[in-house]
Amino acid sequence: MKKLLLVVSLLLCSKLGFAADAMDQVTLERVVKTMAQGSKGEKGVVDFNFEQVLMYLISDTTHNRMRIIAPITDANKLSQAQISAILEANFHQALDARYAVSKGVLFSTYIHPLAELTEAQIQSAVVQVANLALSFGTEYSSGVLSYNKEKSEG
Repeated sequence: MKKLLLVVSLLLCSKLGFAADAMDQVTLERVVKTMAQGSKGEKGVVDFNFEQVLMYLISDTTHNRMRIIAPITDANKLSQAQISAILEANFHQALDARYAVSKGVLFSTYIHPLAELTEAQIQSAVVQVANLALSFGTEYSSGVLSYNKEKSEG
């Protein structure tokens, strides 16, 4: 009888939402488009504007991956001081978003497994990527959290 009660309890707990449903591409795109001030595209590639930042949502259900990116500037024109600031920001101020370079372009980016995402994480990712792009050259910050440099150095 105890085993039956345990099995029934476990089944009820799993049905009551203790385990979140896996994120899918349709929901991911809906959340991003709801936040956007204009968007186009679907089924894996959506370009949109958020806080006057051009951004792209790229998702791949086959490989369970997604990324939100915002092009910032020509990476070949970065000074050594900017490169150092970018690397330091990726450690201290960027939180979940990061600066990255691809094909000669500096991007602000957020990369994550698709199915494991929550709607709150998607919303946070959009804000962080936009803030990181907007703060390039000044604060280099996702605007969400900054680790204390002095405490973490040494």
